[in-house]
Amino acid sequence: MFSSIKAKFKENPQSYYAFSIAASWAGVGSLMNSVTLTQQYGLVPSMIWGFCNSLACVLFGLVACHLPTLRSLMRTKVMQYIIGIMSVFQLWINMNGIREIFEDTVIGTTGGTVIVYAVCIIFIVLLLRFGMIRNVLTDTGSWLTVYGLVFLLTIVSMLYTGGVNKASLGLEWDNLSVGIQKGLLLLPGPFTYPYFYKLLDYNDQNEDSTHKTDIRKSFALGGMMFGFYMLFTYVLAMVEFSPALNLLKAILVSIVGISTISTFIYSEYIVFGKKLGLAIDAAAVIFWPLLITLGVMGVWTLMAEIRIYLIIALLIIALVKRAVSARKGVRS
Repeated sequence: MFSSIKAKFKENPQSYYAFSIAASWAGVGSLMNSVTLTQQYGLVPSMIWGFCNSLACVLFGLVACHLPTLRSLMRTKVMQYIIGIMSVFQLWINMNGIREIFEDTVIGTTGGTVIVYAVCIIFIVLLLRFGMIRNVLTDTGSWLTVYGLVFLLTIVSMLYTGGVNKASLGLEWDNLSVGIQKGLLLLPGPFTYPYFYKLLDYNDQNEDSTHKTDIRKSFALGGMMFGFYMLFTYVLAMVEFSPALNLLKAILVSIVGISTISTFIYSEYIVFGKKLGLAIDAAAVIFWPLLITLGVMGVWTLMAEIRIYLIIALLIIALVKRAVSARKGVRS
């Protein structure tokens, strides 16, 4: 069965890439932070944040494909190491999220911690052995599962609540500014994903005879797939959950988080090679308890504020390099 799916992927990979992009980008924070923003600041600020969330992947696909100097910069050892280290933060964010989401269930944070460790160990071994195709295909399967679960959770929670509770629109400037600020922090995000650059190179090189596709469309489709999922999160912010529904929500968030965890475990292999990548993945999992107290939003904010300045600087350098190359071409 796996060989049949693998053959279909290699024949027409565009939609598989899109599923993997959406699954890799989502992370636990997509649902948890969306619900928090809707409840604390209102629906409109949360939707601004969600729009930027979806736009980020589309923007990356356009810029990375039209600015080859950016990709050459990201291939330098310095930048590889920087985004490799940032991938550890992303790994911790999703580990924290899976642990926290089980807090209000019968499994509890202790059970959530066990699940996190089990998932990390499985993917560290699995991706060390099978690499790119396995990551794309597991992402595709998990994202299809996410659609099914989020649809089921939305319908059942609405029936349990008797509709949806009224939410504030959050049109006050203080609330809107939160949505805008946190939304802008999202836009540089995909530019720090080693896996996304690897997808671009994998599509260009076709070393295992996978057909080349218009990867820009995959990133655009991935952003739209993610945006469709985000629509459900606004409803979930306005309903109530029974203990059974809390468990279903925890399972949903875990599947979203697992897809992103697999991507960042694989990212360390991409950046540092198998041996050093394995050591870094193992160290990240071992030292994870030191970051638990920061929570999901705490670790995400710390990482997001660092990366926005990094990506702005890189885009400026890439544009300058392209302009200099173009001028040299005209002179010659």
